[in-house]
Amino acid sequence: MATGQLPTSIRMLSKKLLFLLAALLIGGTTWAQDIHFTMFNMSPMTLNPSSVGKFEGTVRIGGIYRSQWSSVINNPYSTPSAWIDAPIIRGFRKQDWIGVGLLLYQDKAGTAALSHGAAKLGATYHLALGKSGTTVISIGGHYGGEQRKIDINQIKFADGFIGPDNYNSGQSMDQGRVLGNANYTDIDAGITLSSRLNKTTDFSIGFAMYHLTKPNYSLLGSGGGMGGAQQGQAELPTRSVAHGQFNVALTDKWTISPMFLFQTMSGNDEIMVQGHAGYLFNKEKDITLRAGVGYRLGDAISAIVGAKIKDLTVGLAYDINTSDLSTVSNNRGGFEIAANYIIKIYKPAVVKPKVLCPRF
Repeated sequence: MATGQLPTSIRMLSKKLLFLLAALLIGGTTWAQDIHFTMFNMSPMTLNPSSVGKFEGTVRIGGIYRSQWSSVINNPYSTPSAWIDAPIIRGFRKQDWIGVGLLLYQDKAGTAALSHGAAKLGATYHLALGKSGTTVISIGGHYGGEQRKIDINQIKFADGFIGPDNYNSGQSMDQGRVLGNANYTDIDAGITLSSRLNKTTDFSIGFAMYHLTKPNYSLLGSGGGMGGAQQGQAELPTRSVAHGQFNVALTDKWTISPMFLFQTMSGNDEIMVQGHAGYLFNKEKDITLRAGVGYRLGDAISAIVGAKIKDLTVGLAYDINTSDLSTVSNNRGGFEIAANYIIKIYKPAVVKPKVLCPRF
């Protein structure tokens, strides 16, 4: 083998690495992807910015964790997210209110620790309609910073190999082509209509758009070589989301909740339908057990279980992969665990003591 000539396996590995970098994680491509969860209803702030502060209570604290493709790659996708929100003040009218919240998430995968993280502040105005206020229109948005990051020390290019096991980064003409991180600010917005139709049925349906400003960023530099590189420019496409949920009480103990999610980004669509059932296990202790099944079209079947214990809600989900990758993944997809807790702090009623003077 001539000096500088690489084995076919190394050349193929380098090509695959470059393809994955460009296709999955560099903005402006048709494969660009945001974080997503199977239990999307357990992650309200990543589902729709208009969900901020939409609950009965003082403060809501929640988190969700997803692990995906552990059977395919050594460093699988790992996606933790946490949030806190609260309805803080009344709106312009007595029946309206305003909610604020903070959202954090981090998505990381691969040997080179390719990651996408964000910290966003959210605010929502909840407009109650009618005297009863059973119908609410919620309009909200997020603003914050996002970062795409990669460990450039773990990336090796074909022209840097001297032999099968000898790599010299200094001789690679691609040095500086890949940057360590890219930072940008972003704006999201959404609207949700929710209503109680009668004593047994209620629903919510919403629409949201992420990356409204289409920020420019890239992990690819505009030049290479020892002189370094300036950051290239690629426009992050807008992601549109539509979702809905219906809750129907069949009896005093049984409730069913069909729901759907549709989102599209740069021509790539995700469609998910789910059906959940709830059983009131203990009325006195306010314990409801939940189970459901879902299907992400062309990708996975999901099994979901959970429980609501007073103000604590927990859930577990597992995806059974049904896509073309199933032969490699052995049908193993993603695993999720989630929880949220609503803190209720109410001021006790002030009762003024009365002194009764008996008559004689």
